[in-house]
Amino acid sequence: MLEKVTKKPIGKIISQSKKENTIFLFWDTCSLLDIIRLPFRTNSDNNLKLYQKINELIKADKVVSVGSALTIAELSYNFPRVEQEYDNYLKKLQRDFDLHEKYLIRCNSIENPMLTFQLTEKGLKQQLIKLFIDIISKTTFVSEKQDFNKFAHFRVSYHMAPAQRKGEYKDCYIWATCLELAQELKATNNEVIFFTRNKDDFYDNGDLFGQIKNDCSKAKIKVKCEIGELYGEMNN
Repeated sequence: MLEKVTKKPIGKIISQSKKENTIFLFWDTCSLLDIIRLPFRTNSDNNLKLYQKINELIKADKVVSVGSALTIAELSYNFPRVEQEYDNYLKKLQRDFDLHEKYLIRCNSIENPMLTFQLTEKGLKQQLIKLFIDIISKTTFVSEKQDFNKFAHFRVSYHMAPAQRKGEYKDCYIWATCLELAQELKATNNEVIFFTRNKDDFYDNGDLFGQIKNDCSKAKIKVKCEIGELYGEMNN
């Protein structure tokens, strides 16, 4: 699934993105995996439309899609688990539907249910996976670098955001990658938006953690945790 992903150093990513006023959209792992979770992690089908619109912006080279090389390993590791989450969600829906039809038969003394179909036949999971792979195939992942390890080790050791609550090394490594990209782009008219679904790692009582706010101020990054907010920011 991820055999053809592209990895490049930050310098090459920037040099190959020559347009001014371009948005660099930096995905973390969960923001990509949540494409497959959309039916049971969101309460509006509009969120799917927004992911699709962002995919079109990436295809049209209006947005540069980037991530951390660590995310490639994380996606490969977590993809089977997310698929299983989806399958479990669908099985529960099917059980509930089938039970409803059994009650309908019993109440109306009829022999056959009025509606019969298998949800797995609808193919929604496959379409979501296609969108997920489509975005990844157009994303350039920043190559590994020892400095990112050092940053992550320091933040985790001293319980600093984004490791303040859960102590996640991987989150800090990915954040370090985004910070360096933003620092390199600071002198340009381009914008970096970091998209994560792990709000608890970046926000405290509705506002960014002080450390994250300081990072964003120095590197000129915007952090978004909701797809609607992200798309709105990209169209300001």
